[in-house]
Amino acid sequence: MATIVVPSSLRRYTDQQTRVTVPVNTIEEALARFSENSADLRNHLFSGDSLRKFVVVCKNGKDIRLLDGLATQICNDDEVQIIASVAGG
Repeated sequence: MATIVVPSSLRRYTDQQTRVTVPVNTIEEALARFSENSADLRNHLFSGDSLRKFVVVCKNGKDIRLLDGLATQICNDDEVQIIASVAGG
């Protein structure tokens, strides 16, 4: 089971939980499981089947875009971090 570290901006979808554990094998499965109960959360993370441009996902601190993207394999001890960019100026 991998652990998803939930950023404060998404905790409203997890009853304020800071970490969610999911039994999955890939980042794609983890994010699907994480967002399965909320269409709003799914729409926040994805545009169709792709991650939105402003959403960065890391496995153990390494950007999945530098690994195998959504197909990146995850194991029991792995942490998945979701980082949503904040616009401003």
